Amino acid sequence: MHLEHLFTDEQKAIRDMIRKFVDTEIMPIRSQMEEDYNLVESIHQKLVDIGIQKAGYPQEYGGNGPGSMTTLGIVCEELARGDAGISLSAGINAGLILGPAVHAENKAVLEKFAPAFCGDKLCYACLSMTDATGGADSENPLLQGRGIATKATLEGDEYVINGTKSWPTNASVASVYMTVCNTDPDLGEDGIALIYVPGDAPGLSFGKPEAKMGFKTSINTSIFYDNVRVPKEYRLAGPGHDVHFYSAAMAGTQWHSCTMSLGIARAAFEIALEYTKERKSGGKPVREWSLAAGIIAEMAMRIELMSAAVYNFAWMMDHPEQYGPPFSKTMISRASAARIFCSDGAVWVTNMAAELMGSNGISPEYNLEKYLRDAKIPQLWLGGQQIARYRVVRGYYDYVV
Repeated sequence: MHLEHLFTDEQKAIRDMIRKFVDTEIMPIRSQMEEDYNLVESIHQKLVDIGIQKAGYPQEYGGNGPGSMTTLGIVCEELARGDAGISLSAGINAGLILGPAVHAENKAVLEKFAPAFCGDKLCYACLSMTDATGGADSENPLLQGRGIATKATLEGDEYVINGTKSWPTNASVASVYMTVCNTDPDLGEDGIALIYVPGDAPGLSFGKPEAKMGFKTSINTSIFYDNVRVPKEYRLAGPGHDVHFYSAAMAGTQWHSCTMSLGIARAAFEIALEYTKERKSGGKPVREWSLAAGIIAEMAMRIELMSAAVYNFAWMMDHPEQYGPPFSKTMISRASAARIFCSDGAVWVTNMAAELMGSNGISPEYNLEKYLRDAKIPQLWLGGQQIARYRVVRGYYDYVV
């Protein structure tokens, strides 16, 4: 139900290109990729070859210039229709991590890291956010930054970072880590610091990759910071400003999550639609029976509304002059509402697809079981659905503990 006329001709061409890419490059190997990371990297390299990685980076560093969240949404949705893990990493690499440095005009960070992402080789980025202790405390807006356990101490011209992060995507393979730190819990939100850490920084180490039910094509490991020293210029924007970018990241990452949920739901719907066309019951296709048709209608309705949520919010982010900055409570509330709705919708749609397919729905032969596993993950990250509800209500009244 998003308005097609809001897409430019260029965005429609990009959608057609990525859709064809998914159908020809990802769909035939989507099962094998979960077992062979070399195949995953080959797909990412092909995305680099067609210019996805450098999209949105400034031209002075070799990028394609200012990006659009609507365009990024198109790319991430279409990729998630093939594989959500590919979509997750591709979105992160294509500017979601270094984008804040562009807006903050942090030349030191951009000169250090941006050229590699604008080159012709695959390059990973990582948002190092969730602390090993406290679970979702890092993401809980009610704690005003006091739940962030990773400590950054300014010593001369360097920040010294100590702490442990759990479950960050692309950890151990990334060349840059935007690390969420706390300089002083007593400062509240003014103590929040976003610091970019090079992947080869002394004192930075990693655990083994996590075994997961879904999103198997993206890597998650623990990150250990043991007196990691980085130049103070690698802090994003400084006290009192980093919190705005952290809040904006909460809006952007939740919206990114929506795009993947939408792609997962579309893939499950397509599988179920084809299956119920070919599968016969009582001498006619399953989807011609009213009970099945009603379920398919409900699936289609939810996907249409998920699509509206994704692209309406993308339009808002692309027009801050009308809707306000992404770190405003209103925009974070909208992003949280969309994230809850879309991730719940993906779980519901994939479950209903399995209901329509019976035991075949859990057979790898039909590929639906992959989307069943992937659909659950966006409900769990970024603090989960309950922390997200705190963000929703704070857009309507000042909810505090």
